[in-house]
Amino acid sequence: MELNQLISVNFNLRKPKSSTPTPLYMVVYYVDDKGMKVQAKIPTGKKVHPSLWDSKRQQPIMINKGIDLTTNQLSEQAEVTAYITNCRILVYSEKNLNFDEIKEKINLKENNEMSPVTQQFISAKKTPKATKAMEVVLNSINESNKSENTKYAYRKNYNKWCEWLRDTKQVDSMKALSQLKFNEFKKWLVASGATNAMVNDTCGYIVRIIKEIVNGEGAIYGVKEVTFKKLATTSTNVKCELLEEEIEALKDTKTISEREEFYKNVFLLQLATGQRISDTYTIIKGEYDVLKDDNGNEFIIIKNKKSTRGAKVKKSYIPMTKEVSDLLQVLQGNELIPTNDKTLTEYVNIEIKEIARRAGLNRITPNGNPLYSEISSHYARHTVTTQLSRKGLTSEQIALQLGNSKEMVERVYKHETDSDIIAKLQPAAANTPAPQVQAPAQPAVAKDKDLEYYNNLSDDDKLLYTKKLNDYNVLKDDFFKSLERQPERKRKAAAEAKTREIVQVWGFEGANDMEYKKLCFFLDLIKQDINDLILTYKVYNDEAPQGGMISAINDYERLLINIGKLTYYCHL
Repeated sequence: MELNQLISVNFNLRKPKSSTPTPLYMVVYYVDDKGMKVQAKIPTGKKVHPSLWDSKRQQPIMINKGIDLTTNQLSEQAEVTAYITNCRILVYSEKNLNFDEIKEKINLKENNEMSPVTQQFISAKKTPKATKAMEVVLNSINESNKSENTKYAYRKNYNKWCEWLRDTKQVDSMKALSQLKFNEFKKWLVASGATNAMVNDTCGYIVRIIKEIVNGEGAIYGVKEVTFKKLATTSTNVKCELLEEEIEALKDTKTISEREEFYKNVFLLQLATGQRISDTYTIIKGEYDVLKDDNGNEFIIIKNKKSTRGAKVKKSYIPMTKEVSDLLQVLQGNELIPTNDKTLTEYVNIEIKEIARRAGLNRITPNGNPLYSEISSHYARHTVTTQLSRKGLTSEQIALQLGNSKEMVERVYKHETDSDIIAKLQPAAANTPAPQVQAPAQPAVAKDKDLEYYNNLSDDDKLLYTKKLNDYNVLKDDFFKSLERQPERKRKAAAEAKTREIVQVWGFEGANDMEYKKLCFFLDLIKQDINDLILTYKVYNDEAPQGGMISAINDYERLLINIGKLTYYCHL
C-alpha cells in the first residue's frame, strides 16, 4: 500500500505505565492510494523503560534533574535516540516508499543504511550467550590433558568474570566479549580491591578464553581477540609473620566448599608445625615416625624433602600437640589429597588468599600490599619461627623443629619486633618461660585502636565485663535466630526489643544513664559481629532474596545507626 501523503510519524510506548521496559512502536499516519487516512503501528524491536521516556518530545531521556543514568543506560538511551532519528529520516526522505517497505526497513530485515545486517543475523533470531560460549571452552579444557590446577584456575577466573557480569548488570551476549567490555571488567577488578598481580592473573585467563572462542565459532558473531597490557607489579617479596588476631580471623572464617575447607586445614597444619608445604605433604601422607620423650610427650620425626644435596639429611622434630593431632585426623586419607606437593602448594596459595580476603586481612605488608593479596603457604613458617622465639626457644631449638639451620632461622624466618628485643634485655629470671598453665578465657578487646577504655580497666572490672560479654553473646545468638523466625511485619518490633535487652545487659538503662566510652566499646564489639554476619551471608548467597535474613540484616544495621546517634548525645 503506497503512502500518497505522509501526515505524521510518532513513537509511542506499548505500556506507558509499566514498571519494566516496554516495547517501542513507530506510528505512521498517512493518506493511502484510495484517499483514506490510515494509522499504522510498526514494531521497532526496541524496549524503553517508561521512566526514561519523554512522551512529549517522543524520545529517550538522556539528561534530567533527579535522574542519574549509569554508563550502560546512557549507552542504551543514545542507541535508541539514534535509531529514532534514522527512522524519521528514512520515512521523510523516501518519497515513493510504501507501508510494507517501511516495515521491512524499520524491522531491519534487510541490509540498509540504518543497520548493516549479516546473513548470519537473517538466519538466526538471537545470538548465543557469552557465558555459553565460554562454558564450551572450559569444557574442552576440562577434557584436555592440562593439569588439575590449570583447569581449576580457568574455572575460578571465569567465575570472577561472571560475578562482574551480574554485579554490573551486563547483557549476556557476544558483545560482552568485546575489547570495550573487557576494559570495563579490568577496571571493575581494580575497583574491587584486587592487586595488580591479581588483575594480571585473572585478565590473562579471560584473554585466553576469548581467544579460544574466536578460534571456534566466535568469529561468526563478530567476536575478536582482546589485548591486555599487564599492570605494573612490585618486585619486593618480603614475608612477615601473621598476628594472633589474624590467625584467629582465618580460623573463624567459614569456608564455602569441601575443597576450600581442606586447603584451609592444610595451612592451619603448617601454622601448627612450622613446616614447608613439601614437608607438610609428607606428614599428611603419614610418612613419619613418632617417638615419646621421658615425660610421655609425642614427637613427629620426618626427613626434610628439601635437604641440601651431598649434605647430611636434616630432620624435623615436631611436637604432637592436640591441634596437630586433630588436623591430621581430618586431613589424612582425604580424597582431596593431590598427587604431588607442587600441586598442593599451588592450591593452598590460591585458596588461602581468598579465605584471607573474606577474613579481612587488610594489613599493609612491607611490600606495600594488603596481606590477603600476597599471603602464601610459606607465611606459616615465618609465623611459627617468630612465635617460638617469642616463647623463649633458642634459634638452635627452633632449627631442630623446623629442620633448618640456625643461620636460616635468624636471617630469614625470625621477625622480631622492638618489643621482642626489649624483652630480651630483662634479667634472665624474668625471661625464663613460665610453666604451662591453662590461662583463663580472656574477654574480647576492642579492635578499634582509639578505644582504650576497656584495656585500662581494673582486673575486677574486666571480670565483670567478661560476664557481660558472655551474656551478650547468648543474647546476640538468640537475637539473630528470632529474626529468622519472625514474619516480616513483626521483625522490626522483635529487633527493637532484643536490642533493648542487649543494651540493658551492658548497664545502659536509658539515654541519661549511658557512659560514652563504655557505649563505644559495646558498639565496637557489636559492629564486628554484624560485619561477620553480612560477609557470611554474601558468601553463601549469590543473589539476596527479598525478605528473609537480608531484611533482618537491614533492620539490625538501622538499629546500630540509631544506637550510634546516642553516642553523640552522651558525649555532649
